Amino acid sequence: MFMKVNVFITVDAEHSIGGAFSDPTLNPVGNDKRIFGKIGNKEYGIPLIIEIARRYDLPLTFFVEVFSKSYFGEDETKKVCDYILDKGYEIQLHLHPLFLNFGRPNPKELFYEATINSYNEDTQAEMIEAGKDILIRYGVKDPIAFRAGGFAADLNTLIALRRNGILIDSSYNRRYLGFPCKLNTLDINDLYKVMGVLELPITNFIEFSWLGGRPKPLDINGVSFYEIKRVLEMAPICELFNITILMHSFSFIHNSDVQYWKVRPRWGVIRRFEKLCEYLNNNKEIFNVRTIGSLIQENLIVVNKSPNVMPRLPFLLSMVRLIEQAKERLNFF
Repeated sequence: MFMKVNVFITVDAEHSIGGAFSDPTLNPVGNDKRIFGKIGNKEYGIPLIIEIARRYDLPLTFFVEVFSKSYFGEDETKKVCDYILDKGYEIQLHLHPLFLNFGRPNPKELFYEATINSYNEDTQAEMIEAGKDILIRYGVKDPIAFRAGGFAADLNTLIALRRNGILIDSSYNRRYLGFPCKLNTLDINDLYKVMGVLELPITNFIEFSWLGGRPKPLDINGVSFYEIKRVLEMAPICELFNITILMHSFSFIHNSDVQYWKVRPRWGVIRRFEKLCEYLNNNKEIFNVRTIGSLIQENLIVVNKSPNVMPRLPFLLSMVRLIEQAKERLNFF
């Protein structure tokens, strides 16, 4: 029996500290630049991501960071949630605890750590509960999935998620395993059930390196369309049945400074995403593009027999990508 490959296009929507902890003259960067991606009178952030996905009738899952309200207040992130929900797209939970410092009298004391896995199970559970409550207050009916900021989850995170009724985690990223991702006991690249939680890794492949093969995540900003396409083509052969692609709300924007004073559209990345969406739309008999929440809603659990399989891509594809990236950098200056 042929089984379609599930594809999850995920977008981390988050503000930036903007260098504020190292330079007192700087402030965090909010919606206009980091979420909606305004350049002149056009928007290259989540509005353009949604526009392209909608053109090809593809669902998206947005992981929205909420602790930035400690600096921006309630309205900034609520506007993000309202926009995504009004367009009919899914929202799940994303947390960067470092933002909580802005809720203290002296933020520069850095009372709160940057990563959630710096804390024990109980504290993580409290943070996740607080984040979940914020999303619900902003109109998200039932957040059931989570991605740690910086992929910085550990086994305590999974227990804390289960305690809060969040049954899917998507923090595992092989490239960052050890630090900041501390899910070290897992060796996976496909959907896997652990400690009562479904772990949906960001898909990695093995790229050529002079020091040997190394894992590379399917981040729309870090790989070429041809690398993503090759991984998708190899997935049924490798029995890799769940592909998770990573994007950010600012994926289509190239900035030369932490405050986003000098920015331009990343046309190469925009075209890459358009090609990906067109390819997925043209191959619906092979790929089932879906939201992460649908894993629970449809009670469909796919756990691969070989959850650690990573496709190995040829050296030529790495070279093509490096040339593309070099051209992008040259065009910026």
